Amino acid sequence: MPPSYVIGNARIVDPGRGTDCLGELLIANGRIAASRDELDSGKVNQIDATGCIATPGLIDFHAHLARWQTDTGVNPDLMAIPNGITAAVDAGSTGTAGAEGFIRHVIPNSEITIRMFVNVSAIGVATELHKENPNPSLYDEAALADLCDRFPDLVLGLKIRLGKSFSDGWGAASLDRAKEIARKIGKPLCVHATNPEISYDRLLGVMERGDILCHCYQGGDHTILADDGRVAKALSKARERGVLFDAAVGRINYDLEVAAKALADGFPPDIVSTDVVSTSLYHPKLFHLLRVASLFLALGMPLDQVIRACTDTPARLMGMEGEIGALTPGARADVAIFAVREKPVHFSDARGHTINDDRLLIPQATFKNGRLLYKQIDFEY
Repeated sequence: MPPSYVIGNARIVDPGRGTDCLGELLIANGRIAASRDELDSGKVNQIDATGCIATPGLIDFHAHLARWQTDTGVNPDLMAIPNGITAAVDAGSTGTAGAEGFIRHVIPNSEITIRMFVNVSAIGVATELHKENPNPSLYDEAALADLCDRFPDLVLGLKIRLGKSFSDGWGAASLDRAKEIARKIGKPLCVHATNPEISYDRLLGVMERGDILCHCYQGGDHTILADDGRVAKALSKARERGVLFDAAVGRINYDLEVAAKALADGFPPDIVSTDVVSTSLYHPKLFHLLRVASLFLALGMPLDQVIRACTDTPARLMGMEGEIGALTPGARADVAIFAVREKPVHFSDARGHTINDDRLLIPQATFKNGRLLYKQIDFEY
């Protein structure tokens, strides 16, 4: 049985409940406890979190976790646990050729909670040496439907990549076919769009409530900004219909100027995520989710909105609202403790834009199902 904990003197930020206050957080039997009466009186660990923030365990909604199947995948636990992440979603690393292997070998052998999108291309994102085949006639509808039918809780939806080097020459055909299959199966479609051949009006026109556009702040020839520098009307209309927007910054899939203008125009991301791959984890620019969260703080996004975008919102999209991504009594005791350090921080993108700030979120401790799995060496209790 996991031990009981009292995390005291923390600033508790739980956007799902609208909580942002100083207080104590109680953990008993692997769950968030409502009162001290639930604690094991003989085995209570006291943690003084003075000066720290306690939040639900973070959720990286866009990562590549097929460590033993692709050359882009990271080890899920090594990516997550030292960085306050207790759950993650694989963003289409595998297609029908490898998805069941991911389900049977990666998910059950990881400490963190994992869900997935299945790539409509059978090979998925197996390597960076070449791209998946965008030919829509090759999408295996029957196999995609079978996976979603047999693993309905694990497979959140389908994933497609559009844009230069991904779907050159196919126009909207790949997207239309992917959406047709997703609609038949009854699952959302997650769309990677970087310099797409088609306009955002056309792209977003087929997307419905629950669908996700990732890399929403990418730069290049085609961005979400109109000629006047404001967010294009197609984006606002799509959001009103329930389409979601994921920052999914990656190494090169964000532009600081686009992001700054979008946020200034009242268009923050619904989801803050990394798009982490093996060549970006712990490397400059991306590093990990808390650095991405720090970037959005630097861009002016309030802390509670940033935390919501990597806790409450992803948990809801995973069908696990109230179970993870929350500090509600009875929820899994997935908890992140971090400090806000005042130090000069320099952010940059692949296009040469830079932004400076003086705050960085530093992980201190990570609890998964009530077990302390990580503690910063100088975080004493």
